[in-house]
Amino acid sequence: MHTLTCVCGTAGSGKTQVILGMLQLARKRGTPIGACKPVDVGDIDYQSQDQASDAECFQETGGMPEHVSLINPYLLNESLPPQLAAERDGIAIDLKLLETRINELGSIYPQILVEGPPGLLTPFVESRNWLETLQMWHPQLIWICGIGVEDLELSLLSLHLLQQSGLSVKILINNSKGCRDRELIQYQWLTLEEKAEASVLGFIPYFKNDLVGQMSSALDRMIEDPWPNLETS
Repeated sequence: MHTLTCVCGTAGSGKTQVILGMLQLARKRGTPIGACKPVDVGDIDYQSQDQASDAECFQETGGMPEHVSLINPYLLNESLPPQLAAERDGIAIDLKLLETRINELGSIYPQILVEGPPGLLTPFVESRNWLETLQMWHPQLIWICGIGVEDLELSLLSLHLLQQSGLSVKILINNSKGCRDRELIQYQWLTLEEKAEASVLGFIPYFKNDLVGQMSSALDRMIEDPWPNLETS
């Protein structure tokens, strides 16, 4: 699975918005790419709020004509950890099915962005957590880190686990909550680079409107051609 870039991070860090920005940026650069959210939760919330699912947003922004079930094989009803949500729905998540769907997308697009679940150690599929799944796939990794004490601590712990597992990762700092403390932002950036020993691709400022378009423009200054090889960034 060498065409994969997995976008990881804690809940609410902005993984989905980053992927949407990347999809739009890739189309602007003339190299459309695909995206996948293997397992999503909260279909009841999507329906009650009359809101498009993340996979439907990927489909629209990325100009992906494929059926939404290819982009998101499992959409579970409740906003719970994936394994519990699947049990409540009376189904078992099949890792082979996920890999088949991702490989199908990989035969269509030169690069696939995969949105992971929040965290690394929560049970994900069968007997594996997300970290163990990443070890199997060995993709490129982007870790999205919000601003704040808890975000920093969770990110440092997670980056340590990823590196211990032999996975290289690059960091995006996402100011999705609109922090205005420049000293805190600078401290977090320097701490991540020093303690996590990983390079920070850049800082995404807070956006009030046109989130996808603004995200795409911000990423355009961070991710260099040839798209979308992060090793050159």
